[in-house]
Amino acid sequence: MSCQSERAAGHSEGVAAAAGRSLPGWRLAAAMGLLALIGHVVGQAADDDHGLVAGVGGVYRTGFWTPLVVPLRGDGSSTTRAWVADADGQLVGSPPAAEGDAERTISKARLSVRAGRPAAPLVIESLQAEQEASHSLPHEGSLAEQEEVIPGTSVPSTTPLLLLHGNLPAAAAAAAQLIAGERTPAAVVGLTDGPIPPGLAPRDLDAFDAAIICGRDVGSLSTATLAAIDGWVRLGGRLVFIAGESAEAVAASDTPAGGWLPGDEPRLVPLRSFGSLEAAARSGGLAGRVPRDGVRVPRFLRPAARSGVVEVFEGSRSDLPLVVRRAHGFGTITWLGLDLDLPWCAAWPGCDRLLATLLGGRSETDGSLLLAEAGRGRVPDLAGQLRVALDTFATETDRSAGDVPFQSGVPFEIIAGLGVLYALALYPLDWWLVTRSGRPWLSWITLPVFAAGFTAAAWGIGGLWGRDAPPRCHAAEVLDIDGAGGLIRGRSWLAARSPSNARLDLVIAAEPTLDVEAKAAAVSWFADSGGGFGGVDATAAHPSLAADSYRYGNTLAELVGVPIAAASSRLFEAEWTGHLAKLPLTSTLVRDARGLLRGQIMHHLPFQLLECRLLHGGWLYDIGELAPGERYDTEGGRGPRSLAAAVTRRIAVGDRDRAERWDSAGTDVARILEVAGFHEAAGGMAYTSLEPGRLRLDFSPLLSLDRGVLVGVAAAKVRGTAWNVCLHGDAETDPITLLPGAADGGMLVRITIPLPQASDPEDESVEEQP
Repeated sequence: MSCQSERAAGHSEGVAAAAGRSLPGWRLAAAMGLLALIGHVVGQAADDDHGLVAGVGGVYRTGFWTPLVVPLRGDGSSTTRAWVADADGQLVGSPPAAEGDAERTISKARLSVRAGRPAAPLVIESLQAEQEASHSLPHEGSLAEQEEVIPGTSVPSTTPLLLLHGNLPAAAAAAAQLIAGERTPAAVVGLTDGPIPPGLAPRDLDAFDAAIICGRDVGSLSTATLAAIDGWVRLGGRLVFIAGESAEAVAASDTPAGGWLPGDEPRLVPLRSFGSLEAAARSGGLAGRVPRDGVRVPRFLRPAARSGVVEVFEGSRSDLPLVVRRAHGFGTITWLGLDLDLPWCAAWPGCDRLLATLLGGRSETDGSLLLAEAGRGRVPDLAGQLRVALDTFATETDRSAGDVPFQSGVPFEIIAGLGVLYALALYPLDWWLVTRSGRPWLSWITLPVFAAGFTAAAWGIGGLWGRDAPPRCHAAEVLDIDGAGGLIRGRSWLAARSPSNARLDLVIAAEPTLDVEAKAAAVSWFADSGGGFGGVDATAAHPSLAADSYRYGNTLAELVGVPIAAASSRLFEAEWTGHLAKLPLTSTLVRDARGLLRGQIMHHLPFQLLECRLLHGGWLYDIGELAPGERYDTEGGRGPRSLAAAVTRRIAVGDRDRAERWDSAGTDVARILEVAGFHEAAGGMAYTSLEPGRLRLDFSPLLSLDRGVLVGVAAAKVRGTAWNVCLHGDAETDPITLLPGAADGGMLVRITIPLPQASDPEDESVEEQP
């Protein structure tokens, strides 16, 4: 075994041993087994320099984007596709990747794929240029003979993943305290335990929920890798950055890691008291472990360069901060000024609890866990509930009018009930009629009658549920904008329905009205997480009536030839990012000593915002409609009200407040996105009984920092993501271009606003933006 594989195995053993301090019974066995499997597979991947490389650290997560490096042999003139199974077991071809170097015997292709199955089937297909030009869609049977399995460890979609870089055994025990809805402990993946894919991008870290980076080991990572981690955080990731004595070297490194520090020009000073850190970890004894020469921590000469919230400090709050949490794009960075990976500190019993606190972990005794297990009946998570809502093509208003069919799948209860009635009609009803009449030949008449009757009933029920309705698209969308840096992200979900067997071509881009060039745009299938029927972790693939392969175009923004069966639908999700040419909002908002907001704001988006609200801390300010260039002043509006009460729609009943109970069977798309966007502020699983799943939209962590959020609904027919959906039927019909109808409630728009602390009691007016 190579040195790299030995280090991977040793790291897994050390992590499992550390986890044993806090994991009881079966959870300890499960965590140790998973970590041992990760170490074994990573070791094998490290020994094979010329094999396939999938995931980060040899680990990939079902249902999430995964980097794939494919070694090639050839003259450099061929292109390569990787075909990976989706949630229905259908093979999806990646965009073509050209060989890297025609003069080398072995070159590598860098691809991005999504595995829809555990140990997903994989096919590598190489084509010459002339073949690629005429290559359309291979039949599934032609690919089945070449199937392999994606190398590496497949982690279930419901298992949280923690990315670790540094020698920190306590991370495993800390991850075990990040409890998901099914009490599944998080798995820890070392960034250097396996090969790091070349050209790492933020999308390649899609599988990870949080990351811990030690400043003493930052130098072993390339600038490109650090930039990918930084981009992942800006798009909503959670990073814990541990840099004590190493802060000086990090600040001088001229890498993205320097921007993770809470200030500029760090100078090391001795740390003489450890009471605040011991209190944060709820564990004493740290001071007794300090070496004789003491320990030094950074003090920043310009701490206000990057504002944030000081959570742990010695002396006064501004004297010596030790833990600072701040916003970074749509994500958060939590900085710790003590190197926990030093030997004397890593062995401290409170190390794991301190890490869990920094990660925002929850206690096992959290009562929401009981509610979570009780709420799993209908949908696996909020993303699954959104899928059901999108797959219902007629609104309640349409149905009540009586002239619009349901245009959704026939409920399973009706199908099962019809089958049971048919069985009872054959026996005992048919048998009773024939035996009572004494004429056995009657069965030659009754059997066709029953069969024809139930066939007609099934056909009529299919028509009632919109079997012959015209093709239609239904979409939902969220547009997020960082008011500090101009970063913009569009996320959209679409359900397309066809009355006949057909194929779909899809292309996504940013709407031209936004004047943004969409980057890192990607569209893919949208499936349930977990091991339920149709879930990506199910032991058997969901049977599809249109079982055939399909592929991407030249980029991840284009899908070609997606099969769709008659009277059925397909669901997709898309995401793109970009940067606005000018900031979308002008603000003089500040926080006063009570944590309330005062000042003015106005936005410069090219459309009107409806149902506007301003959120910060635990408060919500109702604004109403806000046109471009129109000012809102907190002094002239209504006073703030409770954010939790507003999101949960709490009302007064007698002398008590009662929240509206969350309906896991509800199909209100706007309501689902509203709660997913501020899930933690609504009470999390204690309110919904569901995890967000793939809907990583929660801005609640930003509200407790130096950020406010302006939330509104775009005016009618305004979109951020341009969907081009083309439906190809049989050869005798022309392609049909489908445009998504207006999303229920319109596009949700959220703009983050930097909030400095008030220093002048007088309000300032909003200056016009040039």
